[in-house]
Amino acid sequence: MLKNFLIKIWESWGIERDDKILLHSSFKRTFKNIKDDGYNFMPKDILDSLIDYILPKGTLVIPTFNFSFNNGVKYDYYKTPSEMGILTELARQHPEATRTLNPVYSFAVFGNDASKFKNINNESWYSKKSPFNIIHNDNYKICILDLNERNSQTFAHYCEEYFQVPWRYYKSFSGEYTDHNKETKTRIYKGYVRDLEKGVDTTLNPAGDLLWKKRKFIGNKPFIKNGFRYVRSKDYFDLFESLYLINKCDPYFYTIKL
Repeated sequence: MLKNFLIKIWESWGIERDDKILLHSSFKRTFKNIKDDGYNFMPKDILDSLIDYILPKGTLVIPTFNFSFNNGVKYDYYKTPSEMGILTELARQHPEATRTLNPVYSFAVFGNDASKFKNINNESWYSKKSPFNIIHNDNYKICILDLNERNSQTFAHYCEEYFQVPWRYYKSFSGEYTDHNKETKTRIYKGYVRDLEKGVDTTLNPAGDLLWKKRKFIGNKPFIKNGFRYVRSKDYFDLFESLYLINKCDPYFYTIKL
């Protein structure tokens, strides 16, 4: 039975029923593995199973990021799709989802603490008023499936803004925004972006290697076995802070390419 098979997957990954998780994912290989095991399914079945497994006591946070607003494209809360993969777009459309309001870094949230995320409309992408702050303070499992750090660990940018690192700066973006009340107006948001003129390049993969070395990651590296791993948000934050305070974030989180 598909339901029981999927529950065994979530259990084998180390997800617990009352967990609070942020999930960055590439499900392509997992979908293939489930089909190879003889199960017919739709991607929605996978999402619904995960929601049912974690709820009602747990909380599931799924990125529904879209970067078009930064290029002057109108943002519509109800229509602008997620660019993070098919499962994230299904999460955005899900009737039980609570979607945060930032036009670039939004999240679909399910479960016990969804109310904490409701109506969050952080002006700055990664600020202390953003969903990342809840993820930090409540010590979420940052879960990653078949993605490297560079393509998943957005929480690192929250850490960078938290400490106001010198290799990034605030940049404003404005555009038409249709909100959850279906009202349209021009709005301004800002990102704490890397300083390209100084040759700043985001790395993050070396930070991931360090987390493995320190045994803060639990699970498997991308495309190894199930390809699923997680780190506690406070462990990630503490690693960043420890390196930042001794001026050692280069090369773990960024480097300078001249």
